[in-house]
Amino acid sequence: MGLLLSVSLFISCKDGYFFEENEPDWLRSSIYDYLQESGKYTNYIKLIDDLKLTDVMKKTGSVTLFVADDDAFNRFYQKNGISGYNQLTLSQKKLLLNFSMINNAYLIERLSNYYDGSVLKEDAAMRSETAVSIYDSIAFDKGDNLPIGTYWDNHKAKGLYLMKDNTASPTVYFLQNQMEQALMTDEDFSIITGKTRTTGDAYIFDKKIIDRDIRCKNGYVNVLDEVLMPPANMAEYIRRNSNTRIFSLLLDRYSAPYYNESYTNEYKRLHPEFTDSIFVKHYFSTVGPVNGNATGTTYYPNNSLIGTDYQLPLDPGWNSYVRPTSGNVLESDMAAMFVPNDAAMDAYFNTGAGTILKERFGSWDNIPNNIVRLLIKRHMRTSFLESIPSRFGSMMDDENSSVPVQKADIQSSYVGVNGAVYVTNKVYPPDHYVSVYAPVLFSEKTKVFYWAIAQNDFTLYLNSLVSKYSFFVPTDDGFTKYIDPIAYNKDVPAALKFWYNTKTSSVNATVYKYNKSTGEMGDSIGIITTSSFIKDRLLDMLNSHIVVGSVETGKKYYQTKGTNILQVAGTGTNLTIRGGGDIEQGTKVSVKNIYAQTNGNTYFIDKPIQAPLKSVYKILSEQPEFSAFFALLNGFPSTSTSNIFVKKKNYSGLDFNVKFFNTFNYTVYVPTNAAIESAINSGVIIPWDSRTGIIGINDMTDATAKAAAITKLERFLRYHFQDNSVFISGNAVNGIYQSATLKLDDLTSQFGTYMNKFYRIGVSGSGDNLTISTENGGTAHVVTSNGLYNLMARDYIFNDLPANFKEITGTGTGTVFTSSSISTSSTAVIHQIDNVLNFK
Repeated sequence: MGLLLSVSLFISCKDGYFFEENEPDWLRSSIYDYLQESGKYTNYIKLIDDLKLTDVMKKTGSVTLFVADDDAFNRFYQKNGISGYNQLTLSQKKLLLNFSMINNAYLIERLSNYYDGSVLKEDAAMRSETAVSIYDSIAFDKGDNLPIGTYWDNHKAKGLYLMKDNTASPTVYFLQNQMEQALMTDEDFSIITGKTRTTGDAYIFDKKIIDRDIRCKNGYVNVLDEVLMPPANMAEYIRRNSNTRIFSLLLDRYSAPYYNESYTNEYKRLHPEFTDSIFVKHYFSTVGPVNGNATGTTYYPNNSLIGTDYQLPLDPGWNSYVRPTSGNVLESDMAAMFVPNDAAMDAYFNTGAGTILKERFGSWDNIPNNIVRLLIKRHMRTSFLESIPSRFGSMMDDENSSVPVQKADIQSSYVGVNGAVYVTNKVYPPDHYVSVYAPVLFSEKTKVFYWAIAQNDFTLYLNSLVSKYSFFVPTDDGFTKYIDPIAYNKDVPAALKFWYNTKTSSVNATVYKYNKSTGEMGDSIGIITTSSFIKDRLLDMLNSHIVVGSVETGKKYYQTKGTNILQVAGTGTNLTIRGGGDIEQGTKVSVKNIYAQTNGNTYFIDKPIQAPLKSVYKILSEQPEFSAFFALLNGFPSTSTSNIFVKKKNYSGLDFNVKFFNTFNYTVYVPTNAAIESAINSGVIIPWDSRTGIIGINDMTDATAKAAAITKLERFLRYHFQDNSVFISGNAVNGIYQSATLKLDDLTSQFGTYMNKFYRIGVSGSGDNLTISTENGGTAHVVTSNGLYNLMARDYIFNDLPANFKEITGTGTGTVFTSSSISTSSTAVIHQIDNVLNFK
């Protein structure tokens, strides 16, 4: 018969209880009779009688009850400063009884079974709903018992009736099979609860079940070693803990009281004498109880939308917390929080890594909510089971960054109704606080770049602690002149001034006429508010202001994330930087402040670094000393597939790009005019036009011979284009690089290049010179006497032909200028050399 009872009460009310009206004669007394007959549960009997549940507990039904004997109650009274049962309030009585009751009959080891829809999950549950009603205990709070903040301050003087949450408090248990399935060790349990267990022990929170599965006709009775009173939820525990006041004050910034009409009316029905209003405390979160607008509390009490920068990943005050990825099943998991104690928070802020916060804001109170949220979010965990001590070493945050908690960091712990709180002696700052992004986040002077980083999803990149960066950040007052590559070449050249619009929380740009000869800004033309345009230009700027690695290694040139090259001089706050455009215009960028971060240095600079504004084609075409080489490059028929420059009608570059450039960095070696002439006279090169004793390609009458000559010239010229930018920079160079000419035979070459691979070029130098070695054993040297070396160029590709955009003033025909964007680009450094390069 015992087996029959076990089967009938095996899992839950879904199985039904067959004897609700007729008591089988093999069952012993009811729960009430059992407690009364034992003689040691008088306190529980009083609870049942006072709450008018005597008949319920005497009749057949289906409940699981967790009781404590009178000795345990005496210890409970003494611990809480109560003389005895008569001093308990009605609310306390309701909580004591209802929280100890589950409205189904379970064997203890079956508590860990639950249904997920129609699917039975065995040994996977760790929580169950209790009989507690949200109306059992509603506190009246005022003054310092209420949080600080806009939505709380108006209630401090008068006070308000406040539900700390509007969902019932579940119970949490630790059972043998459930712990084994969750891979939770006894050491985990000890750290979490402060109790020591042995195999087979069962606990409700930290209360041990000392006598289990006592069968009664209307359910099961289980005896605990101590009285079970509902623990607080995580938020309430943190608020009440005198050692976590700093973190609690920060956490409560993201909460507000919400008036609830339906709860008010129901409470008035239950308590006709009540004439006030009921409020519910909610935390601003993407996951939490619904407040009438959306999942989670995403609206303020005045119904204005809460921005994502001000929402927590979960509501720590939500009693019935459900992990978002657990199929919305309460039983399967709960949350966890790592909460630094006040000593840890003080040490971090005043003497630790948080001093950057103190320098910027002065006190915790002054730190903006969007920044504080990052710290709190880092200490929140959506899964308790993934945050038990044996898994500390594998914990990652939502940005896939390690959370470096050690077991020794845990000062104390607490199991609440919705999760575990680990009080720690350390702070675990988010990557945002320690990365090169941090100074931008904290500063009031870098709102333009802050907006650009957010809009272009650069936060994760800059927060990576695996890499080291040098991040150059123009302060807002330095954005006075950005020379746009398209506007620069329009009939009315223009430059832009970027500025942060506090009213719209976005970046705008004021357009000014620009004098290309003097570099001076003229009259204002208008204001650009098109976010896609500004986002595009600032993205290009971001890519040109990030260097992977240090820029203070003694080198002179460094490549940016966007393949642009920066010329750097000096160190520390004496550092100066020049992009290709700065060199063209004779300007330089200076460092204002340096912030040493975990993953590199952030340099605040006085203005943006200007990328090159001229293409390879433009620089070669403008320089007389490059004219012979340029004539060869530019002489291919426009219809020829051998053309070096892209000369398609609809090509969308500044002018003509090198056709085989592909979003990379390159070196272009330009022989002197004399070297080209010598190569022509010696028969190495056939020129386009005829001259005395030489028939030029354009005058060849044999089509086959002409095509062969064109191909040969193309291959010769392409051998002067090299992958990777190499500079004369004061540092020794010694490397072998790929050219743009493919090897079509299997003959042995200087660098052992295989057929169908690109011929290679050797480059070496002591620091103030470069020698180029070729596949045929020849050499050439960079000419330094005329200054035609280390010239920077950039080949842009736009979303349309620049001529198809209107003037920046809006005049002319075509698409509006603000619809233009930079699709991609390639960069190159140009050196003049004293000899031609040949692979044959």
